[in-house]
Amino acid sequence: MDAVTIAAHLRELSVYLGLERDPHRARAYEGAAKTVEAIHDLERRIAAGTLTELPGVGNSVAAVITELHRTGAVSTLDRLRAAWPRMIVELAQLPGVGSKKARVLVEQLGPGDLDELATMAEAGRVREVPGFGPVSERKLLVVLRERHARRGQWLLHDARRLSRALADYLANAPAAVAVHVCGDTRRWIEIVEELVVVVASDAPAAIRAHLQRYPLVLDVVDGSDAQTCVVRLAQGGVGRVVIVPPNRVGAAQLIATGSLAHVAQLRARADRDLAALAGSEAEVYAALDLPWLPPEVRDGDGELTGERFDDLVTLADVTGAVHCHTAYSDGKHSIAQMARAAADRNLAFLTITDHSRSASYANGLDDERLRAQWLELAQAQADTPVRLMRGVEADILVDGALDVAPELTDQLEVVIASVHNRHKLDEDAMTRRLVTAMRQPIFKIWGHALGRLLLRREPLACRFDEVLDAIADSRAAIELNGDPHRLDLDPTRARAARARGVRFVLSSDAHSTSGLDALEYAVAMARRARLRPADVLNTRSPDEFLAAVRPDRA
Repeated sequence: MDAVTIAAHLRELSVYLGLERDPHRARAYEGAAKTVEAIHDLERRIAAGTLTELPGVGNSVAAVITELHRTGAVSTLDRLRAAWPRMIVELAQLPGVGSKKARVLVEQLGPGDLDELATMAEAGRVREVPGFGPVSERKLLVVLRERHARRGQWLLHDARRLSRALADYLANAPAAVAVHVCGDTRRWIEIVEELVVVVASDAPAAIRAHLQRYPLVLDVVDGSDAQTCVVRLAQGGVGRVVIVPPNRVGAAQLIATGSLAHVAQLRARADRDLAALAGSEAEVYAALDLPWLPPEVRDGDGELTGERFDDLVTLADVTGAVHCHTAYSDGKHSIAQMARAAADRNLAFLTITDHSRSASYANGLDDERLRAQWLELAQAQADTPVRLMRGVEADILVDGALDVAPELTDQLEVVIASVHNRHKLDEDAMTRRLVTAMRQPIFKIWGHALGRLLLRREPLACRFDEVLDAIADSRAAIELNGDPHRLDLDPTRARAARARGVRFVLSSDAHSTSGLDALEYAVAMARRARLRPADVLNTRSPDEFLAAVRPDRA
């Protein structure tokens, strides 16, 4: 059993232990799940007997991890599953619920599933349960409705993790020749509704049997097609596994990865059944008189013209991490710790851009604290080869002013300008706010431009073309924010901005050292927008980047 699947089982154990009123062990298993997810050498540690060297992994937890890895099961979990309905695990993990409330709801009301519990809440039955009332009933109903509306939808980073786990499991099947993650996950689509894996094998029945033994498969949704098996997963969505002979895997990957429009256009070019074309992806594209196309551009929007996309920006092109927070505001780590993490990732520079003074909700820095941060930054600079740059993430105020003192502008090196409040202004007011901000005379980087939070908050209502006009005529660039919960600006609008000559910054919006890894997602959005390195300011050297973005640059 792979690390991601083990972590899922540890979390399930944590929930059950909470239900059995064992909070200490519940917290231990939840902590162990986070640890297991983050390591890359689980099998080596199990073989070496060094699991207990990991934080939060004691002898008993290590024994459970080892048993799961070697057998795919553990007796404690089997006993708890038999004692509790399976739906209670999902209920306990909903926002604001937890094990204690979940147990009370199930014992008092006995719902068969979460939809039935929502019906009970609508009928006013939850408020009658001890410990609940009208307010908590309404909150629970909102959570249940949101969960129902978004059932089967994963954020990209979750879909990537779950897809890799499923693919790793299938790769262990003796009959599997090769396994490939495909679908929207491979194209880096922000919200994924189905996990898709292609398996090359001459024994489809053996692969299907192996799939149905996957511990996170609840049941088979559709198994009528010998080549395709759709299963319902414990994480709340579905996975589709396509099984093809090894010599047809390239065509299967193309069909399972591209958008409907892209695949339709490929079918129109083919002189026979696209699925029957033999060879690798590159060979199938060549048979259609096309170059190999990166998955990110397979969206059916003009990519089949013969243009080559082998020069799209890559993670290796990115020279510095932009938009990074520290413990001075709402970040987790110090300047020195962030600098070491940047050096570990071979980055040449790092911008320290904590929140501005009006951001009290994020412990924003007033002028005095900002100057104190600069002193610490100078001290940290002496101990790192990474160029550290003085910056701030300045709130865009309601009137379009930037929350940065004019007298500090000539001492700052980077200004991120972002909306953090009053997200629900009407279209006219928000457009005026953004246009005014972009026309401010200092150079600024428009941070997480439309303020969206995936599956939680819609983009700002504004006339985007008008804002682009202001940016094109002013001193500004647009950030592509790699935070997996944001992925903002979206690739479609980024392409429109590129067409106007607007330049970009790929940022991590890191609030911790590990947050720097979100650069990978910013790069993916840039590739979907078909950006080249020349379109991106932080593919330049530190001096060249600084010359381009310095706020007081004439």
